[in-house]
Amino acid sequence: MNIISVANAAEAASESAQANGGDMSMIIVLTICMVVVYILFMRPNAKKRKEMQNLLNNLAVGDEVLTNGGIAGKISKLPDNKEYVLVSVSSGVVMQIKRNYIVAVLPKGTLEAISVK
Repeated sequence: MNIISVANAAEAASESAQANGGDMSMIIVLTICMVVVYILFMRPNAKKRKEMQNLLNNLAVGDEVLTNGGIAGKISKLPDNKEYVLVSVSSGVVMQIKRNYIVAVLPKGTLEAISVK
């Protein structure tokens, strides 16, 4: 009976040694996965967000812009609050739009080229 208990103790010791090595390999795999997710998803998104913030900070009166709702117009006034802009979409029609809803600055003359006469 003594041999059986010694064999069980040796088997338990070898299993615990394998389990510790298994934990370390799992940590390495999880770390690699987190790095890959950061490189593939987080970094490009941060870059895009930085470009968009730069676009919004550089808006000027007279810029032709496109909103995320598809409205194209020319910026007629930039109020001091930096949260809204006044966009002229037609003669005599001025809309107050949140700055965050502007998705692109159009090249000069775009509104004249696409206007319906």
